[in-house]
Amino acid sequence: MELVSELAAIVLPVFICAGIGLAWTRLGKPFDSDLVSRLVYKIGVPCLILATFSKVTLDPRALAQVAAASFAAYCCFAAIGAAVLRAARLPLTSYLPSMMFPLVGSMGLPVALFGFGQPGLALALVYFTLGSIGTFTVGAAIAAGRVSFVKLAREPVIYAALIAVLLLVLGLRLPRWLVNTTGLLGGVVVPLQLIALGCSLGQLRVGSLPRAFALACLRLGMGLGVGYAMAAVFGLTGVARAVVILLSAMPVAVSNYLFALIYKRKPDEVAGMVLISTALAFFGLPVLLAFLLPGVR
Repeated sequence: MELVSELAAIVLPVFICAGIGLAWTRLGKPFDSDLVSRLVYKIGVPCLILATFSKVTLDPRALAQVAAASFAAYCCFAAIGAAVLRAARLPLTSYLPSMMFPLVGSMGLPVALFGFGQPGLALALVYFTLGSIGTFTVGAAIAAGRVSFVKLAREPVIYAALIAVLLLVLGLRLPRWLVNTTGLLGGVVVPLQLIALGCSLGQLRVGSLPRAFALACLRLGMGLGVGYAMAAVFGLTGVARAVVILLSAMPVAVSNYLFALIYKRKPDEVAGMVLISTALAFFGLPVLLAFLLPGVR
């Protein structure tokens, strides 16, 4: 019963907040997803990174291990996804970004926070930052057929991550007024991301369900396998191991649908992958957490 109660405390807030967003959309209420995304990614996430790293004490070596494992995981996603898609004769431009980049921001960060506390959130932000860089460079380049480093250079999350790492390595602390400010602004990220996720899921138009189901299962299964493999290869233990496995097993990110929509890369099928993988993750997440939680106690 104790484990069930602990799982409920982690998972139910995620489901409820996403459900609010879904209900909001189904009721026909307006939701400016572009404004919310800009507030979250341009202001909220950079502040969350600074605020989180100012509150926790992490071993720089552990941080480097998680960064290396996360980078290796993304490379594995790309290699495995490309191999399977080529074997199935499916276009990489349409489906590969969905194989590579999981839903870390909207779902992974809240679960890491509720499940593993501030240390878990800090390590999850490392995974998330690398994924954000990859999404806006590799992911966008695959979908568009070209890469834009200018756009990447305008992303505040990169500079916030660099400052956070420097503070950690040098043992410096932000002034209290800045910690409070970034903490206040960063606090909007988790609830807004979850509500935005629910709204996005409610607005997606799905196409080709059989193919979407197969690719969604591939994303989840591949992510879980790669997560466990990277944790073993890099010798991760405790919270670091749990975070890498958890985030690797996340469903298809909504941002992949946006790229597919903008560049006309089969958006209906990508939407199906997002919906199906997210639905499967909602059922599989408590099971995965039941395996991971004992390892961090």
